[in-house]
Amino acid sequence: YWRTHAEAIMVILGYLGNISQLFGPACGLAFGRDLSLPEALANTRTDGIGALYREGTASLLNSLVDSRFPFTTQQVKGAFAASVTSDKAAATQAELFKQANEGRLKF
Repeated sequence: YWRTHAEAIMVILGYLGNISQLFGPACGLAFGRDLSLPEALANTRTDGIGALYREGTASLLNSLVDSRFPFTTQQVKGAFAASVTSDKAAATQAELFKQANEGRLKF
């Protein structure tokens, strides 16, 4: 949804923003450059970092608009920052975010 609805991101945040603004400066660099949120959502990298940027960005947005989302906004930010340190950790966290984004993760 978010990848094709940049206007909805604008409504929620007031701007399109970038990864380092929402997740912190170190998170902006793990991809190789600081991506805007639409770029993060649409990236086509097939590794764990690429998946983390897609699913983590969607999770952040979902946490802002859905009080029933399994993660709070702070939990998304913390998990993203903690898992951006390695491809394996990123892939593991991306899968959790994906399940949450698809409504398949329950706590």
